[in-house]
Amino acid sequence: MKNKNNIYLGILLLGTTGVLIGVVVDSLFLALVAGALGALVGFLIGWLGGRRYLIIICIGVLLGAWLGYLSGDRDILIMAAGTGGAISGFFANQLELFFKK
Repeated sequence: MKNKNNIYLGILLLGTTGVLIGVVVDSLFLALVAGALGALVGFLIGWLGGRRYLIIICIGVLLGAWLGYLSGDRDILIMAAGTGGAISGFFANQLELFFKK
């Protein structure tokens, strides 16, 4: 059951992130494609049991988006959110390795 919860969380978080990318870029097609790809990646990460990994990435994206929003420029918001997710992904990998030892 715990593994199923991780899968649902992964699909929800990364699928929503993909849809929001399409919304910010103002493209319905991109929202559908990015949402589907995000859901697929979220499924795989959830299946592997990466709940802590997903939550850390979500926090990084939200923090990056907030900092980008403060700039007042939509392009900076997109880049800051992506950068926050990437940096927190590296941090999450290191943290997962730490907890497995």
